Amino acid sequence: MPEQPGIDAYAAYLPSYALDDTRLDPTAPARAGGPTRSVAGYDEDAVTMAVEALRHIAADTPAGRHLLLATTSAPYETKTSAGVVHEALGLDPGVTALDLRGHRAGASALDLVLRGVATAALADVRTTRPGAPDELAQGDAATAFAGGGRAAVLLARAGHTTELLDRWRLPGERHDRVWDERFTAEILVAAGLDTARRALAQASLDAVDEVVVSSSNPRAAAALRKALGGTGQDATVERATGFTGVAHPGLLLAAALDEAEPGQTILLLSATEGADAFVLRVGDGVRAARGGPTVRAQLAARQRLGYGRYLRWRGLLDVQGPARPASPAPAAPPMHRRAGWKYRLEGSRCDACGRVTTPPGRVCASCGTAGSGSAPVSLRDRTARVVSVTRDHLTTMPEPEVAIVVADVDGGGRLSAYATDVAPADVAVGMAMNPVFRRLWTTDSIHNYFWKLRPAPADAAPGKDTADGQ
Repeated sequence: MPEQPGIDAYAAYLPSYALDDTRLDPTAPARAGGPTRSVAGYDEDAVTMAVEALRHIAADTPAGRHLLLATTSAPYETKTSAGVVHEALGLDPGVTALDLRGHRAGASALDLVLRGVATAALADVRTTRPGAPDELAQGDAATAFAGGGRAAVLLARAGHTTELLDRWRLPGERHDRVWDERFTAEILVAAGLDTARRALAQASLDAVDEVVVSSSNPRAAAALRKALGGTGQDATVERATGFTGVAHPGLLLAAALDEAEPGQTILLLSATEGADAFVLRVGDGVRAARGGPTVRAQLAARQRLGYGRYLRWRGLLDVQGPARPASPAPAAPPMHRRAGWKYRLEGSRCDACGRVTTPPGRVCASCGTAGSGSAPVSLRDRTARVVSVTRDHLTTMPEPEVAIVVADVDGGGRLSAYATDVAPADVAVGMAMNPVFRRLWTTDSIHNYFWKLRPAPADAAPGKDTADGQ
């Protein structure tokens, strides 16, 4: 455990898409000035987003520490989803992988990180019924935190538990049920103010430099920000992403740390099914502690998404697909035997010629040497260059077509993979792409995860309008 509890490293992940218009009829008047929600791609879920956030900070997670996945949208009901994250990151088997469930799980995971016993990902995919009043007020995101003190030191914490029927979902249901927010707001505000004041008193502070408020109830969040003297920077982020569920307190904290200066103090208050308050002092190493791009940079790089396309991705619009059989379900034995390739994207480097074979095999694909020693080599953090592109118009994915590319990996190895987060027509020979962990498809209740290729930042087209999916 670190001498000073706090945050040693952090990262935020926002998907590449944003939805700001829920009109099914494009001739209807456009709504001006409304909120925008962050939208996970059709091949993303809580597991893949957690992997994307943790890739920046979790490589050195020591044995004996816990890896936590906090979410309300786990892809499996009883299977431990954090185990898939653990495998994709290639962590030591001595790191215990655990799921945390429930709307308060984000604050609970942060608490365990700040105590120095865990590395955690907070990830959620939020879905409402089409036309719900808060459809654009919900969003998808992931954040990751590792314990230590480089980014921020914990000065005080306080908690308040309240049994409250606010948001809930029965087993087998897809969408949250919500009680009238006017009733729950008053209770959450009272709990939040009491908790924040106790945390500030414990830290011997009358005020802080930045107030960050996350709440499942927007009325409560607005009232708490006003009562605690918040600047509203957290509200600006929330208006651009929606409430991202379990990930939200981490997302708003990451955005605050992106802008904070060493020595400043931050009050993080999460008011959901009670309240949790954390008082932090920003560390001297806050800039070096951030993994990946800032929240602001990710917001600026998103693509606009059409409502019809969003509904297809979420399975909320039943559209006839191509006349072809469903993709086969993966089987447990080969998934276990080939875990290095499937989850960690490991090839094998031949001891005889030094070339990399992908998928890994007993015979070198370059020199044909059989039975020689070979060492696993991970390709997941390397850049690949497209050498061939094919466009599949008969895909079973919720898209009219997808691009399949063959790409040479820097340092050796060749990949054949689906392209993602890019229009198939925009994929070109020579394009630089990076591997990303995604869900290929789901068959017989088995999620088939593997790696796809996404344009590297230099070759991506930030802000491109993809609203033509109406």
